[in-house]
Amino acid sequence: MASTNNPDLEPRKIFAAISHVGLGGEAPVLDEEFRGGQCRIFKVSFQDQEDLAIRVPVSNQPGIIPVVKAEVEILQLLEVKGFRWAPRCRGYSLSFDNPIKHPFIVLTWVKGSRLSWSEQYPQQPHRDSLLGQIASIQMSLIEYTLESRATTATAYFERLLKNRRARVREGSIPDILDQDCIKQQNLLDRVLDGEGDNMIFAMEHGDLKPDNFIVDDKHNIQSVIDWGFAAFVPVIRAAGIPRFLWPSLPLCRPNTVTQKDRESYTSSFASLCSPAAVYMQRWQNVADVDFQTLYLESLFSKGIHVFLAGIGWEIPSEKSGEKD
Repeated sequence: MASTNNPDLEPRKIFAAISHVGLGGEAPVLDEEFRGGQCRIFKVSFQDQEDLAIRVPVSNQPGIIPVVKAEVEILQLLEVKGFRWAPRCRGYSLSFDNPIKHPFIVLTWVKGSRLSWSEQYPQQPHRDSLLGQIASIQMSLIEYTLESRATTATAYFERLLKNRRARVREGSIPDILDQDCIKQQNLLDRVLDGEGDNMIFAMEHGDLKPDNFIVDDKHNIQSVIDWGFAAFVPVIRAAGIPRFLWPSLPLCRPNTVTQKDRESYTSSFASLCSPAAVYMQRWQNVADVDFQTLYLESLFSKGIHVFLAGIGWEIPSEKSGEKD
């Protein structure tokens, strides 16, 4: 049963929650707390056991339980598949009936700090090294989860289009018009570029950005965190440009620094011939990669849908390219 109260996150309750799922050890200490947009994370250390992290989503809505369950299943699958870049799920509660009165996940704690990234930092050669590491992780995620499904890319995305249009028609999304949905639908074949019948799917992290990478003091990536948005998607989406290299709005094109980062990123796997590398080469080097990236995001994001509809589904970089 859902709770209308906030979670009880006193240290003793957090320790009790870990014990509730059969984990923990002697003399627990709450060492650190991290606050994210979707969750709060607490690091707990013990005298005789490995350090653990307890991840507590901030929402107390009834729908939070299937969200937590989905993340648990993703992490468990990645462990079974042998993908080494995600924290291990050590335990969980899919209920409000526990010491903190909220669903939670207990994860292995990964030593290090979140990757800082800006136009000035990190500097070379660490910058290119990190871009190569991130590309390798994206390839690894695709490689370990690649599978053929009974549905096509077109069918998958058309289901999203249909659901969005139904909500628009019932008035649930007042900022989007029915004609915007029709235009979006008409552009799908162009974006899929002859690959609409492709039935290959793979997992995407859903929020692959520097803040979700844990690095050591020598700029080596130790782990990728925050798998709450991960999902199996058509490979065109899974193999696309990572979020931190997306075009910036409202220009809809990368700035000079981001463009150089993209070139370094794609060059790191340009000579590789694994299936994942080939998919990434295919979809990160298409001529209209910026439009493709934003269009696919518009199928998931109402905000991007509204933005693209507002500029007539033709980004400025394309218009200027036609004039040249």
